[in-house]
Amino acid sequence: MSLTIYSVVNASTPDNEMVRLMAKEDIDLKGFAIVDKTFDLKGDVSNQFRHIFTFPDIKIKKADFIRLYSGKGKYEAKKNKNNVTVHYFYWGSKECIWNDGGDVATLIKYSVENTFKVPAIEK
Repeated sequence: MSLTIYSVVNASTPDNEMVRLMAKEDIDLKGFAIVDKTFDLKGDVSNQFRHIFTFPDIKIKKADFIRLYSGKGKYEAKKNKNNVTVHYFYWGSKECIWNDGGDVATLIKYSVENTFKVPAIEK
């Protein structure tokens, strides 16, 4: 995959909690998402895709970094001290997402092939 997760920071507040990713090639983030899975004490999936963050249509370069914070904020991109671009995204959650040791961050690549608009309820 052209994008990879390299760490998840479990923190006590959503503003400090993050998923760190890196681009392996020049890519458009449209079609990528981060989801979490939670497991119960027996190791069975208890909540698959409980939370989902879909990345917007933004192009990034090979070796760029992404920080996806659980809390609120506004997208920005800036150079770090090594002159590498870091893209900052925000999930907008009021609660921590990676708050359990059994949570699993999963990067998915998706495409929308078919949609159907649900009709209004007839009265």
